[in-house]
Amino acid sequence: MTGKARMRAAMLGEPVDRVPIWVREGFDFHLPVPDASHFSLGWRANPEYVALCAFARDYCDMRVGWSPGGHFNRTLGITPHAMTGKTEALDENRRRTYTTVQTPKGVLTGVRESHRGTNTSWGVKYPVETMADLEALRSVPFEVAPVCYEGYGRLYEQVGDRGVLCLGVSSPWVVLSTCMWFEQALIWSVTEPNMVHEILGEITDRFLACLEAVFARPLDTVANIGGAEQCTPPMMSPDAYAAFVTPYESRIVAFLKQHNVPVNCHCHGRVSVALREMIAAGMDATDPVEPPDLGGDGDVTMAQAREIVGDRLTLCGNFQFEELERATPEHIRARVREIIDTGKRRLVLTASAGPTAAVSPGMITNYRAWIEEAVEYGQLEAC
Repeated sequence: MTGKARMRAAMLGEPVDRVPIWVREGFDFHLPVPDASHFSLGWRANPEYVALCAFARDYCDMRVGWSPGGHFNRTLGITPHAMTGKTEALDENRRRTYTTVQTPKGVLTGVRESHRGTNTSWGVKYPVETMADLEALRSVPFEVAPVCYEGYGRLYEQVGDRGVLCLGVSSPWVVLSTCMWFEQALIWSVTEPNMVHEILGEITDRFLACLEAVFARPLDTVANIGGAEQCTPPMMSPDAYAAFVTPYESRIVAFLKQHNVPVNCHCHGRVSVALREMIAAGMDATDPVEPPDLGGDGDVTMAQAREIVGDRLTLCGNFQFEELERATPEHIRARVREIIDTGKRRLVLTASAGPTAAVSPGMITNYRAWIEEAVEYGQLEAC
């Protein structure tokens, strides 16, 4: 099987020739090695990391994200042309990106900061701080922006049969909660639940309109709906996922499956209750399925997750990122066997996250141990 066929089949619970190995973000086998001076990606030019990637590419399958042009943004999913951005250097190692939103009721601003050698960013200021800000953001007239297939076409050629392309769509709850400090979203979920549900419905309607435009042409892709770990304990009650996530994500999943698009749910945290909701929403797969005792925030082992989902959901998991950083290679090899022993069907071997900054020698050793053991124990062959 090709990597593309293997990843798609594993998501759908169809027969595969071997368990897929997906090392996640940071291992961009389809791209050239960045220059060492690159602000955020220079760490990937480290010779030891380059050597790890050269080794891993022979055995690992890919899932590469693509975007049609900002339609599923986390600013209430508003029309992208209502936003403008600029980036300024604070010093040689720090940059800030300012996003300005023009609304009929005034200008809103969000600020994020990034650091040299780190391929991620942090929120400094969010566009919504008050109820008036929220109403201003809601007042932006919505229209479906033109769809850009350039990125899709380029990646389709670069990735080829080595893996699947993946359309990213944020959970409507995340689209609401991440345009403000999370504490404010929690407060309004309790004090203004009717308003929150009304907005979640609006976001879902916007995303479905955008999906209609995106899938006006056939696309060879899977999809990922991400971020709803915010509705798992201890941040929210065990009932929150069913209330604020499932009713809205299920509508998006239904559309995608009508277009023959397998759907994964990315959800960290304590998912023992959420797993049942993912099934109810029609999801095909989920990652990362975090255990309670290996440096993560989960509450379910792979074996326990298997008992919950049976054959109804593919489990993508799970090495905790901290586990890969701190454990011994012997521990990693034992974990590979433990995960595979829960069943090769509906399984993708992956981690809770991919690296976003320089990788330590110990982590490089553990990545090699993971892949080597999977090849040997799972009787996997090079791609």
